[in-house]
Amino acid sequence: MDIKSIKYVIISPVRNEEKNIEYTIKSVISQTLKPTKWIIVDDGSTDTTADIIKKYAINRDWISLIRLPDRGYYDLMEGGEIKAFYKGYETIKDEGYEFLAKLDGDISFDKYYFEDLLKEFYKDNKLGIASGLCYIENGNKLIPEKTYRKHPRGPARVYRRSCWDDIGGVKDKLTWDAIDAYKARMLGWNTANFENIKATHHVKTWKKGGLIHGLVRAGRLQYLMGTHYLFFATKVTKRIFFKPYIFGAGVMLYGYLRSYIMNEQRVPEPELLNYIRKEQLKRLWLSR
Repeated sequence: MDIKSIKYVIISPVRNEEKNIEYTIKSVISQTLKPTKWIIVDDGSTDTTADIIKKYAINRDWISLIRLPDRGYYDLMEGGEIKAFYKGYETIKDEGYEFLAKLDGDISFDKYYFEDLLKEFYKDNKLGIASGLCYIENGNKLIPEKTYRKHPRGPARVYRRSCWDDIGGVKDKLTWDAIDAYKARMLGWNTANFENIKATHHVKTWKKGGLIHGLVRAGRLQYLMGTHYLFFATKVTKRIFFKPYIFGAGVMLYGYLRSYIMNEQRVPEPELLNYIRKEQLKRLWLSR
């Protein structure tokens, strides 16, 4: 297998990332295995994000920019990020490529990131969705953003095209980067994040829009994806031990209960909902 012959495309939905976008651009243009196309979708930025992208796109015809109008707010609650992603996807969905990457505009990584990740796909022909592990800078140290080992990280993940087609793409909802991995596993695909393949996340997960807003989103996400109540109770309990401690756990619980009281429609179809809950209970049992 000639790794250099692999064709992959990247789609990056970004908004107001002038502080971070250069980290991502420099990381991508330095890759030992470059994408055939990189579609950057500027989701109505009101800062200099688009200008920075244009500067780097000059003389790089594999980088293109799509600009969407400013809706007046950052749509974090209703999946604005993935809606912007689909604007880019529509431009390449019929083209010939083997892998599709979704990449945020606040990530950086070494020049081997995509080559190393794509090698993992060729080691395991049932690997459907994968990512490196995201780390946060803390002084001179990189601290891992802990997550389930089978959960590919949303900011810098790759889909095998046949898996993407099998799961029917992703939901344009808040739950997109959890539901897709569960559905892939339900259909017999493997999913993973690889601790040895590192990406630095320059904005900590759930911090966009503020920590409190992020915790409300986290609770709402768990409700919408149909998380088993015992699994969610464990998440809330663990949250107590992280700042802002009991208050943060209460905010997450509020996000869940608010969606429950409003009787919001859950995303998964019945078969997938049943699979999600069974897997969550199995994880709880194995962690005992």
